[in-house]
Amino acid sequence: MKLRLLALAATAATALVATAASASTYTITTQAGMHINEPLITDFNGAGGSLDIANGYSFDQGNGALDFTRDGGLGLLSGVSAPPPADNNVSGAFYETVTTGGAATLSAANGIYNFQFYMGSPDDYNQVQFNLAGSATPIVLTGQAIWGGTPAGNGDQTQGFTVSYHFDAPVTSVVFSSTGNSFEFDKLAGGVPEPASWALMILGFGGAGAVLRGQRRRQAVCA
Repeated sequence: MKLRLLALAATAATALVATAASASTYTITTQAGMHINEPLITDFNGAGGSLDIANGYSFDQGNGALDFTRDGGLGLLSGVSAPPPADNNVSGAFYETVTTGGAATLSAANGIYNFQFYMGSPDDYNQVQFNLAGSATPIVLTGQAIWGGTPAGNGDQTQGFTVSYHFDAPVTSVVFSSTGNSFEFDKLAGGVPEPASWALMILGFGGAGAVLRGQRRRQAVCA
């Protein structure tokens, strides 16, 4: 069961989602273009394409033949990889490509509650899985669910979205995968919310929980 509350303001869209199966609540905020404001984890721009990553994190590219870092200055690799718009034809602007059947994993030693990344050419066959601390059921988002469904994504290579997530439970790893060519993304960022943000999140999560409880009561009465 999912509850979605969508609001549009110019190019930004926000969704509040409560997932009963995982007993977790989270929000998704999407903006067209690159708008990273959380602490940077990696931008894939290490010397010579190597990976520089913040302390407390690791990034596993899995099968190197299926997941790789690529220089945006190389432009489009037809049928394989298209740089996100902000990286396209920009030498030294590296980004990650996950091709069909591949999987790349970001792990956070201490868990994170906020997470952001910049993605290009949003497609229905992209997938992001958030693994939560403890035994909580992972949150798996596919296609438009990754960015909350607004704006619509159809694989347009000129589209680039910054997607921001806020969770009520710590996320220990994020897995990017794809059933088609390809999932291209850049600038992973995240951390723990500021105290003021915690207060707003608690209010939002409480409201979502109240709505879900009301839905359950109505379903019980109907039954």
